[in-house]
Amino acid sequence: MGQENFEHVRQFLYSVVKALHEGGGGRFQYALVQYSGSPKTEFQLNTYPSPLGALAHIRAMAYRGGGTRTGLGLDFLIRAHLNAAAGSRAGVGVAQAVVILTDGRSQDDVAEPAQVLRLAGVSMFAVGVQDAVDWELREMASVPQDIHIFSVDSFQALKGIIQDLVVGLCGAVTQAGGAPMAVAAKEVPRDVTGNNRGPVSLPY
Repeated sequence: MGQENFEHVRQFLYSVVKALHEGGGGRFQYALVQYSGSPKTEFQLNTYPSPLGALAHIRAMAYRGGGTRTGLGLDFLIRAHLNAAAGSRAGVGVAQAVVILTDGRSQDDVAEPAQVLRLAGVSMFAVGVQDAVDWELREMASVPQDIHIFSVDSFQALKGIIQDLVVGLCGAVTQAGGAPMAVAAKEVPRDVTGNNRGPVSLPY
């Protein structure tokens, strides 16, 4: 991916969180995880009481290289973030959503952890950039897939899907009865062949 493309990803994440905050009337919570060969929590859903803290963290986060193990990243989210201690309120009916951003094929299986998330009631959105694999996006996304999958040709083009993605995320909240939702974002990994994998953002 490189630093230049990472800056486009950073701006994308910042814009999505800001739009959710402005359009959601303070109903959203946010978390951020970067993954590569080894997932890393930046902050949890209950880390920042205000979205301003989450936005500041996104502005300051560092680019990290590594492998492209999206399946491991999703499994890490299940274990480390889908629990009350990490700030998840799924147990009391709060809507959950995950946005996976990738620009290449994963080095491990994504279907099983994605299915676990969907079965837990998580709305799964998949965003593919450049060399992202279409069938892998379909393995991860919820249905109907025409509103849960986004594909763009470049990192610069991410800005063009922000509005539709935010509408989809707000729709996931509405379908769950208007409960607050949180957003989490994941890191951009690089695999051994030079393919990079974009951040995965997860709202829940």
